[in-house]
Amino acid sequence: MVQYLSDKVISSEAQSVLDEGRKLWQAYFTHIDNHMVREQLKLNRPDVGWFQVRNALTARNNSGDYMPVSFSNFEAAYTQLTDKLRPMVYELNFLKV
Repeated sequence: MVQYLSDKVISSEAQSVLDEGRKLWQAYFTHIDNHMVREQLKLNRPDVGWFQVRNALTARNNSGDYMPVSFSNFEAAYTQLTDKLRPMVYELNFLKV
């Protein structure tokens, strides 16, 4: 993904999503999850994605064993990007009226 994005120009909204997502990714790697969570979410695999990271951070938040990680900045950035792109879905013919 880094190589793909290297020569692309992205909007400030998309950059905000990437920046906030990077913060969550870094928070994910600050701790090792317990065995049950690692097994349940398949966190020992090399292809761990957003689904696993998000759910691992949520499990940590729910356990109370770690400092809570807030998703609010990411969700706000994602909402801004969504609001920008929503009208373009029809304009760019991804969906037809």
